Amino acid sequence: MNAENLNEYSTGLGIDLESLELIQENKYCLIHLAKTRDKRCIIKKYRGQDPAMMMMEAKALSFYHELTRGDPELMDSGNPIVNPEKNLLCIGFVEGRPLSDTLYSARRNRNLQDKAHRYMRILGRLMRTIFEKTEQPEKNTEPLIFEYFDFTSKRLEENSLLGPIFFKGYQKSGAELVAKFVKAKISPSFVHGDFVFRNIHVSENRVGLIDFANSLYLSHPLNDIYNMRIALDNMLIPKYFKNDLLNNFSDGFQPIEFPEIAHQFYYEYQRRRWLMLKLCWSNVEEQRMSLNDLKDWIQGLRGLATFAKPYNSTVKFP
Repeated sequence: MNAENLNEYSTGLGIDLESLELIQENKYCLIHLAKTRDKRCIIKKYRGQDPAMMMMEAKALSFYHELTRGDPELMDSGNPIVNPEKNLLCIGFVEGRPLSDTLYSARRNRNLQDKAHRYMRILGRLMRTIFEKTEQPEKNTEPLIFEYFDFTSKRLEENSLLGPIFFKGYQKSGAELVAKFVKAKISPSFVHGDFVFRNIHVSENRVGLIDFANSLYLSHPLNDIYNMRIALDNMLIPKYFKNDLLNNFSDGFQPIEFPEIAHQFYYEYQRRRWLMLKLCWSNVEEQRMSLNDLKDWIQGLRGLATFAKPYNSTVKFP
């Protein structure tokens, strides 16, 4: 524990911290687990002087707080505390364990599978509520989404080992898909932005979301849904269990007939993103592989051969 940081964060956020532990860091921020006398919290110290990214996450957390407050099936992270001058953000700790842990534990446990089905119905209902409360038909989709889609397509196509075989023409096909999507004028809405099972906590009969750092207000629920779908496809759990989980999510979401182009774009967006992260952000091409590189590479190749194939109508969900 750094006493200087403890004092700085306590003073900057106006809370009496008793302990502070660095648990993660990335190029954007330092992430700490902190404790007051009666509770735990997460404190993020964003790098640099510009508070824009921190304030965007705080705004998303405030929205989630209002959405979950008073809902017996959802866990609330509380109203965030911010200090823009210090680039500090304090987030209430969401108890429980990641849903991914529960799903793996439930592989051979029918009672636990029933509980997982309930969690998925809650998540589906939550996703539907978010869409209904934040849809903005008069707005355009966030341009950053199209820029990142082009980036992932280019990275895959330029992969020296796999690009010429599996990803030839991806940047061009991506641009054509974006043009069709923009022409269709799909109504955007809020998304979590990293809707995978490690960012979903469960406790008893309640569900809570964490990590809103990638949230966007002008995206689409299919962005989150296909992110979750690919994460589930990548998990080593029985196929019948995966299907049951998806069916229960669909029951909670009460599917809407979104345009086909919305399904095609966001499926390809998440598929290409996932493949890029597994196959292109390692040292494979230089033949210098860490253990994590090798794990990602194997997962990427397995996905490419099985579930992470180009869009067709059979993968449309929900």
